[in-house]
Amino acid sequence: MARKSINHGLPDLDRFLEGRERKFVTYAEGSDMYGIPYYSFVRLAKEAGANITLRKNAIVDVDMIEKYLEEHPETQDRVNSVRR
Repeated sequence: MARKSINHGLPDLDRFLEGRERKFVTYAEGSDMYGIPYYSFVRLAKEAGANITLRKNAIVDVDMIEKYLEEHPETQDRVNSVRR
């Protein structure tokens, strides 16, 4: 009988992301990183088009969010207003 891998069925992201310069985070990690509420970060990621869905999990490309915030200063102001 084969043993199940320790990652509980999640794909091995390291082999896909190895050697790439981009930074990917989960919604919870992004929320903590930007210091904004969870659902505000989810909305920001969706607006920026930075979501990548892997099976039923989503990761967010931080580089795309940074670029979006640079191009949309009104969104940057909104993010600053909801910071904890």
